[in-house]
Amino acid sequence: MAAPQDTNTQPSISVPIAYLMLALTVLLWAISVVIARGVHDQIPLIGLTFWRWVVAILILFPFVWRDVAANLDLVRKHWGVYFAQGTFMVGGGALLFTSLNFTTAINAALVNTSQPVLTAMLTWIIMKDRLKGIQYAGIASAIVGVVFVIAKADINVLMNLDFNIGDFLVILAILSYSMYAVNLRKLPTGLKTFPTLFVILFFGMVSILPFYIGETILVGPVPFTLMTVITTFVLALVVSIASIALWNNGNRVVGPHRAAIFVNLMPVYGSVLAISFLGEELFFYHVIGAVFVCAGIFMVVRNH
Repeated sequence: MAAPQDTNTQPSISVPIAYLMLALTVLLWAISVVIARGVHDQIPLIGLTFWRWVVAILILFPFVWRDVAANLDLVRKHWGVYFAQGTFMVGGGALLFTSLNFTTAINAALVNTSQPVLTAMLTWIIMKDRLKGIQYAGIASAIVGVVFVIAKADINVLMNLDFNIGDFLVILAILSYSMYAVNLRKLPTGLKTFPTLFVILFFGMVSILPFYIGETILVGPVPFTLMTVITTFVLALVVSIASIALWNNGNRVVGPHRAAIFVNLMPVYGSVLAISFLGEELFFYHVIGAVFVCAGIFMVVRNH
């Protein structure tokens, strides 16, 4: 769930405060997963994703429209990059939320921790960035951990290819977020963080609109209820906007690879929240998988 970096200014934030911001960011991500899992029976989750970002766009608009209007030529020139980034970010969110129709919040939170490793792997494949030997081992370790979780430590699941489709959707979501992170360097530098985010989310909203329409026809419309309104505003304001602001500032102070380590907190937060509020169970294969994934992240980021 990476966010655009604003390199034009350096915030006067101490390192401990930056670490606190990053830890809080991952908590907000875990909260969003638990909320989506909790309401998946009442609210179509692609629709929830669509309206979450629409509300985020509306909240951002009064603060960014002047900067965006002043840089329309830049946006037109690089619209393809913005569209791709919007598709990766919003599409990743839609895939993650859709997965929660089929898998648990604990599984989703744990598989989510593979994002830094997948980002490193895609950077190696696409951008030809060189990796060290231990980083290859880290990628392998994280893959083993994810497979361990989605197979539930059952060799018969692997042999019969009897996987939970929700876990695969989580992997696709993380691949989408990782592609977003890989392409961050392609973003033009003329816009600051929140105007850039506004443009990305606008294009992302356009890219997900056909899927929202399809879900409305085939599954049903998003119900206009008090729960829907509250859930949408919480996800838009607290998770979509606040978490990105915290993540951006924390990243600028400590660097993206140190920040990536904090994604390890995702299964910790996710498990506690899912057990407390959703009544989910933590199994031994979750713990073993988490060990492999976290070891993989450590090996990938420590030598960068």
